[in-house]
Amino acid sequence: MLQQIRFIQEAANLTDRFDNPFVDDLFVRAGAGRLTAPVHGIVQSGGYQLPFDLQRDSRTLGFLTAGFLAHGNCPIGGAFLNKSGYYERNEDDFHSVLDLLAETSGANLLLWPYFPLKAREFGWLKNWLVKRLGLSPENAILSTRFHQRAFLNCESPSVSEEDGGLYLSRNKRKTTGRQLRRLEEFGTVEFISTRDGLAKEEALDTFLQVEASGWKATRGTALAVDPKLRAFVGDFLPQMLAEDRAHIDLMRVDGRSISGLVSFRAGQGLFTWKTGMDNVYKRYSPGVQILLELSRQAIADPGIDYIDSLADSGHPVAEHIWAGRRGLALLFVPLNSMGIAAAKGLRAAYVARDTARYWAKRSLGRV
Repeated sequence: MLQQIRFIQEAANLTDRFDNPFVDDLFVRAGAGRLTAPVHGIVQSGGYQLPFDLQRDSRTLGFLTAGFLAHGNCPIGGAFLNKSGYYERNEDDFHSVLDLLAETSGANLLLWPYFPLKAREFGWLKNWLVKRLGLSPENAILSTRFHQRAFLNCESPSVSEEDGGLYLSRNKRKTTGRQLRRLEEFGTVEFISTRDGLAKEEALDTFLQVEASGWKATRGTALAVDPKLRAFVGDFLPQMLAEDRAHIDLMRVDGRSISGLVSFRAGQGLFTWKTGMDNVYKRYSPGVQILLELSRQAIADPGIDYIDSLADSGHPVAEHIWAGRRGLALLFVPLNSMGIAAAKGLRAAYVARDTARYWAKRSLGRV
């Protein structure tokens, strides 16, 4: 009975997640010096892992600031990774890892981007600040850069804003169905995956080729065309594929791969990381087709509760097929008494900077 109650509670609160495949030491070390500043350390307590760097310059107003590792290639601020299966999320371990971060870094302030606001750790963080610095719960945490991210609850048939399942409008269903039938005129359409025995090295090489045949190559953001990104991927992805913590899905037409998707597993979650498609087949939306197929497979898989799109707000694909939304924000977390003033000052600077950028883009017609 207790297990049944727990399952119902978990299914009803799928935005309460703090899993993050990117706090893995393998990923962190691969990106250090390539995608991020050198990492100063990774503190751990139970299943919580907090990789961080340190900065003190004009951008931090002269305060020594620790930054939780999250950026465009790992845009999720969760800090729980339970590869061994030994750990459960709990407040004591979370407070312990925060204590370790404060002591190890010596920083005044922690910048924590992409923090999942519905995770129970948000409340635990407030409790830690009340206990550590005597702050009131109402004013303990300052934040900015709020946004909503597309999210799929694999257990939910509903389309409510925060807990939605797979959703396609009538027009979208017609369009994607017609596109799939047109693709079938070129030959057999099949979806294959490393989950089902596809050779991992072959899958990675094929994905890199497919991604480099699309618009990302033109913009220089395809993994295969940027030497720094290619070296980064080579340092961590083959091992994560070998350990089944990463997967590659491919869509083929008559034996030719026309789209691909790299995703990661952490806890009961699936995180869609990179997609690529062959521009020759652009009119048939192969990127949408493979994401839909992955969604249907995840819904049928009892080991997957949710998919995090890792996408920006307003994403033209994810937000049109996944009804769920997940709230995230940048937090300014004081680590000592000086950090209280630092949090207020730095938040004001971020808000002013973001406002200036918004109006500059608006004047150019970009928003």
